[in-house]
Amino acid sequence: MNKNQEFGPSVEMEVVKLKNGKVIKTCDSIATEIPFTININEREVATLLCSPIHLKELAYGFIFTSGFIKSIGEIKSFSLDTTKWVASLEIDKMPDPSLMEKRLYTTGCGKGILYSNITEIAYRKPIENKMTISSSQITAITKWFQHCSELFKKTGGVHTATLSIRGGIPEIFFDDVGRHNAVDKVIGKTLMDGIAFAEAVLISSGRTSSEILHKARACEIAINISRGAPTHQTVLRARDMGVTVIGFARGGNFSIYSHEKRIVMNE
Repeated sequence: MNKNQEFGPSVEMEVVKLKNGKVIKTCDSIATEIPFTININEREVATLLCSPIHLKELAYGFIFTSGFIKSIGEIKSFSLDTTKWVASLEIDKMPDPSLMEKRLYTTGCGKGILYSNITEIAYRKPIENKMTISSSQITAITKWFQHCSELFKKTGGVHTATLSIRGGIPEIFFDDVGRHNAVDKVIGKTLMDGIAFAEAVLISSGRTSSEILHKARACEIAINISRGAPTHQTVLRARDMGVTVIGFARGGNFSIYSHEKRIVMNE
C-alpha cells in the first residue's frame, strides 16, 4: 500500500498471484474498511465496520432503522470527524437506556448490530401496501443492478443496495463492505431527500437475512429483491409481516418466497 495515496473506498496493495501456473507479483485494488462510531446526544450507540464513504447517509439510516428516531425531523444536528471516524448527532430525545443495553448480534460482516426494538417493529400488523411490480420490471432492474457498481468491478469486495421507485431504474446506489451498511446508506439518503418509502422496492446484492428484512420493514418497504438467497427466518417473518421477498434475481430469473400477489407476471 502506498502511504501517500488518498484513503478512499479502495486502495492499491501488493499481492502475489498464481495465474496459469505462474507466480506473479502485482498490485490489486482492495476495498477499504474503517471502524465508524456513531454517538447520539454524546453517548456511543454503535461502532460499525464500513467503507469510508457516504457516512452521513449511513448514520441517518442506521439510527432510523434501529428505532432511535421515527423521522428525520428529530435530528437537530450532525457532525462528522473523519480523523477519528466518528459521527455525532443530537436528537430531540435521549435514546431509551434499555434499548442501548439490549443488542442482538446478527450474521453481518464484523458483527452487525440489531437493537431489540427492531424486533418489536417488525412484528406489528402486516404491511397493507398493495403496490405491484411486473416481472419485466424486475428483470430490467436486476440487469442494471448487476453492472452498476464500478467499485465492485474494481475490488470485488463490496455489497450494493438501491431503491427503485414504482419499479423504475434507480438513479443512485450505495456500496459498502457490509451489506447492512449499504442498505442503511440508501435508506438514509432517501430520508434526507424526503422521498416516501411507500412506492419503493429495496434491491440488494447480498443474502437477505432477517435483520435486512427488519430494516426494510421499519421503512414500510413492501418488496425486497436480492441477487442472493434469503434465510428461512426471513421467509417465515416476511410471510407474517406481509412483505414480498424475492431472491436469486439474476437476469430474467428469480424466486418469490412470500406474498407473490405483488408480482405481475408478464407473458
